Amino acid sequence: MTAPHETALYVRCPNGDSNRESADDYSDVVTRLSPEWRVIVCKDQIQWILQRIDGKRHGRTRWVGRSYLRDRDALIQVCRTNLGEIDPIALSALSTLPEMIGVQS
Repeated sequence: MTAPHETALYVRCPNGDSNRESADDYSDVVTRLSPEWRVIVCKDQIQWILQRIDGKRHGRTRWVGRSYLRDRDALIQVCRTNLGEIDPIALSALSTLPEMIGVQS
């Protein structure tokens, strides 16, 4: 597995232990965009959250939400606005997401 600081694709990571969205080992990370940025699925499965590292708390890395989106294209645009160029592997992961999250047919 790729080291946590490297850009990598993690989809519903089975070895993620936490259900806390701010945890470094949160279990529903879509992709790591850079060492400081990632996209997760919220715990209620209704939106994607663009997160950035906000230092450490109790000796552990803490992630905070910067943008909350339900539309894939808007998510990609917000990622580009915040990061500039997106790693091709991360962009591929984002591009394969459904157009909308939390919409039931």
